[in-house]
Amino acid sequence: MAIDQQKYIALPLMNIGETARYMGVGRKIIYQLLEFGEIRAVKDKGRLLVEKASVDAYRASGKLT
Repeated sequence: MAIDQQKYIALPLMNIGETARYMGVGRKIIYQLLEFGEIRAVKDKGRLLVEKASVDAYRASGKLT
């Protein structure tokens, strides 16, 4: 049985501040990327944790200038 990996969030995860520093942008940009579905996150105990693999994929796409 094949598992669809797109349905699951992969480790490692970063909080919003770490993601902003990693991408070199402000926190507001991270929230906008989440809202537009460009990167993926999960909510854990009231905090958002962003999937590093989705951030890397977004950076590789060249959309961030």
